[in-house]
Amino acid sequence: MEQSNAVKVSIIVPIYNSTQYLEQCVRSLMKQTHPNIEYLFVDDASTDGSVDLLKALIHEYPQREKQCRIFENDENKGVAYSRRICMKNATGEYLIHVDSDDYVDSRFIERMLDKALESQSDIVICNFSNVYEDKIKLNTHLQQVGCNELIRRLLIGSIHNGLWNKLVKKAIIAENNLYPDDCFRLLEDKSITFRMVYFANKVEFVDESLYYYRKRKNSLSKVNQRVLMPMLKAVLRLVEDFFKTHEADEVIVSGIKTFKVGVTASLLIYKPDDKDLQVLLKEMPISLIKTNNYIPFYYKVALYAKKLGMPWIVSIIRYMIDLYSGYNKSKNTSKA
Repeated sequence: MEQSNAVKVSIIVPIYNSTQYLEQCVRSLMKQTHPNIEYLFVDDASTDGSVDLLKALIHEYPQREKQCRIFENDENKGVAYSRRICMKNATGEYLIHVDSDDYVDSRFIERMLDKALESQSDIVICNFSNVYEDKIKLNTHLQQVGCNELIRRLLIGSIHNGLWNKLVKKAIIAENNLYPDDCFRLLEDKSITFRMVYFANKVEFVDESLYYYRKRKNSLSKVNQRVLMPMLKAVLRLVEDFFKTHEADEVIVSGIKTFKVGVTASLLIYKPDDKDLQVLLKEMPISLIKTNNYIPFYYKVALYAKKLGMPWIVSIIRYMIDLYSGYNKSKNTSKA
């Protein structure tokens, strides 16, 4: 439609050592059916030739080449920094993120932008598929819900926090300073999405799988959940501080409480010596643990055991999780 063709969309792609998957990603972006796109790539000091491959791929699409901008960090600064640089330099009316190891449908931008303009929405969320080594599986958790319920689901994790399936009006970001902080080496998306929704006038959904999210076995967060703990605590502090000065109904409050239970359980299992853990446990009634249906069962058992004075059960759970994840093996290997 002519109306949407006139609207520029900025696509932000952070890159770090992505040569294995970069070609599929870039080609899917170059083949978008929407004509008016600004591509912002940022190479975070890759060491595998990613930026050279990127430039060669872009050169194959002369009609898109002039729409591309490449930023190169002089040293590895993390995905939050890379996203922020592009978000602040974006000139599109809408912006969206794509991870360099993922790929998208050719109608990815067209379908969401049409929905945004038709419904006059500040945010449009599309469905996605998880890409495994041997299969592709459609996500089944996307549902059309109101903004407050969406915030609750983002906080508890029942709707993915990824920035990559959410087309957002840039004004929402700029006017409310919704840029990722460098402290979030991971989970930078979770620190932003709930606030984007809070400030949006309307959120719409496209129930089509337009994004293909690659599930990699060697992901750092999969191998050792301990690396997430500082960022998880930081997100919790951000959430609580935000809603001290912004109105929250009972739906959002229930989401905050549920999220807090999950953070406490994670600390108990993965970082039991954390200085804030005892305070969190003391403030948490057993009734809140009992009614929480959004954390794994073994999280509940660990919390119950700790509250009832049976720390040995927590130790067994921690050992079994580490054994299953391969953490004990990797720890022993690193020591050797």
